[in-house]
Amino acid sequence: MERYVSDSGIGGKTIFEVDENQFGEVEMTAILSMIKETIKAPIFSVGLGGSIYSTPVVYKGLVYFGACDKNFYAVDVETGREEWRFVTDGVIIGSPAIHNGTVYFGSYDNCLYALSAENGKLIWKHSADDMIFSTPLVHKGVVYFGCKDGNLYAVSTEGKLLWKFPAKDSVATSPKVYKDVIYFGSDDMNLYAVSLDCKKLWSFAVNGCISASPEICNDIIYFGSMDHNLYALSIEGKFLWKFETKAAIALREPLVHNDVVYTGSREGNLFALDAKSGRLLWKFPAKDIIITTPAVDRERIFFGSDDKNFYALDMDGKLMWRFTTNGFCPSSPSVYNGKVYFGSFDCNLYAVTVDGKLVWKFPTSLSNQSRIDIESEHLPRTVQVVWKPETGEEKEKYKGGEADIADYGTFSGTYIDTTKTDYLGRKKKGYKTR
Repeated sequence: MERYVSDSGIGGKTIFEVDENQFGEVEMTAILSMIKETIKAPIFSVGLGGSIYSTPVVYKGLVYFGACDKNFYAVDVETGREEWRFVTDGVIIGSPAIHNGTVYFGSYDNCLYALSAENGKLIWKHSADDMIFSTPLVHKGVVYFGCKDGNLYAVSTEGKLLWKFPAKDSVATSPKVYKDVIYFGSDDMNLYAVSLDCKKLWSFAVNGCISASPEICNDIIYFGSMDHNLYALSIEGKFLWKFETKAAIALREPLVHNDVVYTGSREGNLFALDAKSGRLLWKFPAKDIIITTPAVDRERIFFGSDDKNFYALDMDGKLMWRFTTNGFCPSSPSVYNGKVYFGSFDCNLYAVTVDGKLVWKFPTSLSNQSRIDIESEHLPRTVQVVWKPETGEEKEKYKGGEADIADYGTFSGTYIDTTKTDYLGRKKKGYKTR
């Protein structure tokens, strides 16, 4: 039994176990094509489980976060005791926003929720046309968020739809407002600038999906792409510089602190770049994917990795300590009052001191980690080998002897969406995913 690992891009890997003796070469082509690097971050493919992807938010003595068990939680910041939970009908991996005592978050049940931050009671919910990963942004009485249906939504703080701006593919990024302009990216490979009344101001095209949210500082927009680059643009959309990594930059926005840009990558490095020029200052290697937005406090940089570790570095990129969990750490950390809060795919929310000592951990309602099933749209198009049966003449030619595969029948290459092939629809003996 051979094991193959596919980078899922979200904070995990899909492991294929294949008994190669059960398959011919042609059938193996279809199966193994799924193992190629994804071209979209499969954030909408996270299944039910207790895992935490959401970034926790601290507000008035409580820590707020969603989980893949469909629950949104509020727990005491000091003790980790649950204060309340709210049940939705879908997985929650997006992060919440809190404004004037109301907590806003999206769910994979296609709804944006507004709850009382104090007691968790529903104030209203707004139904979109597909799943919501984007962290909502509240600005001047309007809640902005992206959706898998390809739209940026604007909803009043009373829950009324004001407008939708259409992109050409999913909007997983969290919008940012800067000087009354909304900036967001899309899987259609464009970063958009839109006015508060839904007029397109400009767009900037790159060579990969943009699922990493933008960050804006000193009139410069920073954002990553699946094309392996971190970009810097002026707020008018003019290209300034880009920094190329060896793998995709997916899902989270970079951190800008004291004229330094910090960003992770699928290659497993945390990079520190000069904010004005993009020059590399240093990089720190973890042992797996880094997609979290780092946090800074007391001259320490905090971030998690898919190697199941949570790290603290000094400002020169030297390791101070690491804290090991039992799952991937895709949840961006929050720092408050000498403690760091972050979630793990091991179904726990952690509170550790800035020195790396565990204070408490809070388990979600499910102990099984969430599955990540790669959808067809996340895979690159590839060449499928199509078998053409031999003719009667060819059968006679090779009867009773051995033939080289190059002489036996013919093959043709065709670009296909590999996961729609019949081979993957069959439940073959010896093949399973998990």
